[in-house]
Amino acid sequence: MSKLTRKEFLSKSAVTLAGLSLIPSAVSKASSADMPFRSLGKTGINVTPLCFGAPRTSNEALIKYALDKGINFIDTGRSYANGNNEILVGKAVSGIREKVVIQTKIRLDPEELPNRGKGKKDTEEIKRILNTRLEASLKALQTEYIDVLLYHDASEESILFHPEVMKFFSDRKSSGVIKAHGFSAHNEVMHLHQRNNLEKFYDVVMVPFNHKGSFIHSVTGRHSDWDQQKLISILDEAHKNGIAVVAMKTCSAGKYTSSQSTDPSFSGAVKWVISQPFISSAAVAMATFDEVDDHLQSV
Repeated sequence: MSKLTRKEFLSKSAVTLAGLSLIPSAVSKASSADMPFRSLGKTGINVTPLCFGAPRTSNEALIKYALDKGINFIDTGRSYANGNNEILVGKAVSGIREKVVIQTKIRLDPEELPNRGKGKKDTEEIKRILNTRLEASLKALQTEYIDVLLYHDASEESILFHPEVMKFFSDRKSSGVIKAHGFSAHNEVMHLHQRNNLEKFYDVVMVPFNHKGSFIHSVTGRHSDWDQQKLISILDEAHKNGIAVVAMKTCSAGKYTSSQSTDPSFSGAVKWVISQPFISSAAVAMATFDEVDDHLQSV
């Protein structure tokens, strides 16, 4: 009898995988007991240093595979695949929800507001938009709570720190609908992190960070770079303030190795990121089983 190829095996076992939770499987090389955990700032949440970035996959079995390997942290967002990415994550964690830390993101565009956040009508509109999008995320994820809710792709300080936006996050955390809140930001936004270091309001910040200090967006092709030492200083201060730092764009600077005897690799790039003392976790987008296996070498 001929042996099954990896592709054939995974295809034939997809139904079986769909019914598994975190029980070690035939394809597993590591169990959850082998994976280290880190504190997500002062949130009281513990996460694995490697976070499964879900936006690039539409394969439920792949997410289950990553969980079976010991990863307990998943990153998704309301806007990814028009909300379908959250639906995928919700299906993947069904039955094991309490064992998984879900981070998702919502945002509002200032253009959606009558006066870009400066009028009385804007206050009510901010409240309506954010509540509507949170409810949509809860429904898609099939959950009654979200572990980490981020304001997605923040760029305008006046919106991110708008009293109504901050009240929304505070109220939802007080009610238990979210456990922690934060924001993600991409280009030329060090001032947002500096403001948060002063305010100490947002529990979690998600920021581009890699060994080169730059990235090219895989979808839009836009280039971004930053003052690496300045960013490190800001993130180190955030860490000392109890603010969790989740890195993204960790592989967008290319492969890396810290040793002349080791070939550069993407797992080497991720390893460099998570070796920084102020990093709680690195959210790495993974689209194949081999990518999961490769990135696990960074932990």
